[in-house]
Amino acid sequence: MCGICGVYGEKKTADVSKMLGAISHRGPDGKKIEVSPWGSLGFCRLDIFGSSGANQPAISIDRQVAVVFNGEIYNFEELKASLSFKEDITDEAELILALFLKYGEKCFSKLKGMFAIAIMTSLKLILARDAVGIKPLVYFSYKNRLYFASEIKALLQVKEDVIEIDEDALGEAAVFGFVFSFEKTMFKGIGQVRPGTYLVFESGKIECKTFYKLPSSFYEYSSSNETGITSKFSSIMDSSAKRFLMHSKHPQSIYLSGGLDSSLMTWFLQKNSHAPLDTFNLFDDDKSEDRSFASKVADELRTNHEEIKTNIEECLQWIDHYLYYYESLVTDGIFNVIGSLAFHILSSYIGKTHKLAYCGEGADELFGGYYWMHSHPLGFSDRLRSRAYQVNNGNTRINDYIQKKFPANDSQEDNIRREIFDILMGPGLTNCHLWSVDRSSSAFSFEARPLYLYDDVREWALSLPIEKKISGKNTKILLKKYAQKLGSPLFAEIATRKKIGMPAAMNVSLKNLSAYALKEFSNKKGDDNPHKQYASFFNTDLERLMFDRFYQIFIVNRGKVPHNVTSVDKM
Repeated sequence: MCGICGVYGEKKTADVSKMLGAISHRGPDGKKIEVSPWGSLGFCRLDIFGSSGANQPAISIDRQVAVVFNGEIYNFEELKASLSFKEDITDEAELILALFLKYGEKCFSKLKGMFAIAIMTSLKLILARDAVGIKPLVYFSYKNRLYFASEIKALLQVKEDVIEIDEDALGEAAVFGFVFSFEKTMFKGIGQVRPGTYLVFESGKIECKTFYKLPSSFYEYSSSNETGITSKFSSIMDSSAKRFLMHSKHPQSIYLSGGLDSSLMTWFLQKNSHAPLDTFNLFDDDKSEDRSFASKVADELRTNHEEIKTNIEECLQWIDHYLYYYESLVTDGIFNVIGSLAFHILSSYIGKTHKLAYCGEGADELFGGYYWMHSHPLGFSDRLRSRAYQVNNGNTRINDYIQKKFPANDSQEDNIRREIFDILMGPGLTNCHLWSVDRSSSAFSFEARPLYLYDDVREWALSLPIEKKISGKNTKILLKKYAQKLGSPLFAEIATRKKIGMPAAMNVSLKNLSAYALKEFSNKKGDDNPHKQYASFFNTDLERLMFDRFYQIFIVNRGKVPHNVTSVDKM
């Protein structure tokens, strides 16, 4: 993981320096600014492979093309071997430069991994983002210039006009729980590069082009043989784990919740590792079942396991820090705010000792998780329509989408499940879970890698029909069957037990946070509410508390570091 930023259309070196300073936490091991006649690029490096300094931007011999890159290219060696001048390529930025010089804009479809790329030439700027948006890339245009960065806070340092909330994006977050539009952020005028696409900025105009389109979750699969499917799952996860483990020379860690996804991920990673991996679990109740199962998995797989207990006081200390780095809002829509806050707190402990961690994001989306949505699709549909009616902020695109995809007169559960899959695998994954994973890991200067979202795993899982994932109220069928075949009584029990989930596993903290928010806003109703124009967007006082702090940090203070964020960093 690294941080990238830049401006095209003018040099603006001072602006790039400001942006780079705002994202220095993403790359504390070296930084560099490259200035050309048509723009400037900034880069800060997180050392994953044991080298030092800043080895980017990569620049062509004639100095007409420059590349900055954030992420990991897992087929680096194969792509390097395909080039005639491979001896000159020592890192991924140089590989991307070589591929671009040979293939032009077609180079992006050849990459396997997670990436955000900026390619600057004398004629244009190109911004590209990986297939599902694991790595972030945000931008805005101003006076024939285009600014881009890994995080919004960098752009806010140089944005000259007023910083405003995008009410359409806020309305989407109020309905779904996250910004639904791939291209939007919570800030008016600041967009993000859509996953699987690249933007071309040329002669003051922006054009979006697609190099990858997420396939339907309902592909037909050529084989219905159960043994063949579980064997394929085993082999593809094994090869992916081996490939991931090769891409670091530092101690490697795992977010281990004790549920099926993270436990299976730990199984594959540990069995392919030459040394014990380090696992981490967060809890707020000594009687937590998830805590107990995480500990049992760690014991069986012989990982180095660390348990972290949190409480309401710690959660309150972290709220501003979380919001400052998260740069968006999670409301009680499809998901729950406490889950991403808990992930942030756990990341603060991992970052003290590690530069790399593996997470289970993508497993629910690919293999049919989220029991309550798939087991009660009609209730989910009703809830979306109800929230859209309550918010009713004039966002006709979202209202039309909900009426088309979740009509009140549709009682066919399979139809609704298809739409749920699309939401979960699309904006739910990119704009909620992956957004959270990137921001929280980068806040503490380490890289988080979602094993289930490796290209080979993702494409194979998307090729499976729904009956291999969900049957009635039975979800994650394939993962459960595989866990039961491992010959481990513990994994067989994990496969059949009801997973609590991070929000419910933090139920004590959630209740206490909600009580605190109620007290904070008890005297801020009606005309006394500082954000009364947004009253219909929020259901709970906890949502109002989060929005109030978000508004202060980003709108009132223009994304400057809150004083209490610095103090938390020193904990």
